[in-house]
Amino acid sequence: MPSSPANPKTLVYGVDFSGSKTACKKIWVSRGTIHNKTLHINSCCPISNLMTNDIRKERDNCLSFLRDLISIETEAIFGLDLSLGLPQAMINYQSWESSILNFSKSYNSPEDFRNKCRNTMGNKEVKRKTEIQKKAPFCVYNLRLYRQTYYGIRYILEPLLKKKAARIIPMQEQVAGKASVIEICPACTLKRNGIYIPYKGKDNRELENRRIILSTIKTWKIELEEEVTKATLEDTEGDALDSILAAYAAYRALQKMESSTPLEEEYISEGMIYD
Repeated sequence: MPSSPANPKTLVYGVDFSGSKTACKKIWVSRGTIHNKTLHINSCCPISNLMTNDIRKERDNCLSFLRDLISIETEAIFGLDLSLGLPQAMINYQSWESSILNFSKSYNSPEDFRNKCRNTMGNKEVKRKTEIQKKAPFCVYNLRLYRQTYYGIRYILEPLLKKKAARIIPMQEQVAGKASVIEICPACTLKRNGIYIPYKGKDNRELENRRIILSTIKTWKIELEEEVTKATLEDTEGDALDSILAAYAAYRALQKMESSTPLEEEYISEGMIYD
């Protein structure tokens, strides 16, 4: 079913997710508000900066903090750079909800997840329909993504779904009083806008490309605080920029949610990338 437009969100979060051991440094969060149909990004920082000093900055605590943030910000939309579903063939064509609720029972580690995916798919990397359509670089169990997928579904998505603490779009309808969570892909957003250029790195070329992307972004009805622009240029790993792109995709998703166009079944069972 399409998301309901009855309760529009005005608070937008973009999250560049990570399942690495250094997740507290790698997960960047951009926060913005919508005024006069323009997205104003007023903060962009590693998730550890949002946590109090008495919390140890380790992966489990950071993932728990993010999960709680989503639960608390009930009138926000979160764009997560994270796969929110698996290929239909991988889940044996069970429903999306069942595949997520049974995820921790099905896979006991990131390596177990990747191995079972590869075995099921005959050692081939099979993309979901949305990844093919939006030209996503990798499938959900690719060597570069499998940890991110595992930790995201196991420690963010599954608990939120079990507690009914958020609405996962488009598999569930948007409602008032619960945050909306969508899947985004920075690379897909850049490709759609024709500026998929190398921006992660310490060389002058990558720095200049970050400037180019930021200049382009500012033509998309987005306003950035000066410190946000500064942090994005200085972050050589590109996580800050990815979180801004995630926020922008979430902002665009809100506009799409006003449409009542029915979605194809694959998007309801596998998830959908908003770009």
